[in-house]
Amino acid sequence: MGSFISLLIIILGFIIFCAIFFFVSVSDAKVREKSTLEILKSLPKNITDKWVVRYNIGRPQGRFLKMKTFQGSGVLYIDQNEIHFEDVLGNESHVFQLNECKISWVENKINGITNSFKIVDQDRAMYFYVEKGISVVNSIEENASTSELYSYLKMLRKANKKQTKTIE
Repeated sequence: MGSFISLLIIILGFIIFCAIFFFVSVSDAKVREKSTLEILKSLPKNITDKWVVRYNIGRPQGRFLKMKTFQGSGVLYIDQNEIHFEDVLGNESHVFQLNECKISWVENKINGITNSFKIVDQDRAMYFYVEKGISVVNSIEENASTSELYSYLKMLRKANKKQTKTIE
């Protein structure tokens, strides 16, 4: 009888742990989604190119073991000749000059982490990817894929450089 009660307590403890973990995960996703929607609503009306992305800073994609596949979430958008990134928490927001930054593809086969692209300027290197997975609380419109966004930014950067050379 004592072993049955012990087993029941262990199972109950595991169920409570899973419930707390699920509750924290869902509430975190809801807060992130609400903050993302607020950023999207606050953008100037003339902004048409905008994407909801996940990001990492520095060299996190090169690590063998990672706890999370992303550091945070935010909105990437184009305004004139700049790529703006607005972090959901407001800590890592940054503006990349389209003519001065370098955009490159990062093929990632470590730990099954998704492929991403990297935008680098003199101040910062950031890895971005578009999350396409199914979410319990996902009501934000479907984004382009990571590779489509990368290709679009490369094309935009190339066109902007040609236009700059033509003006000079």
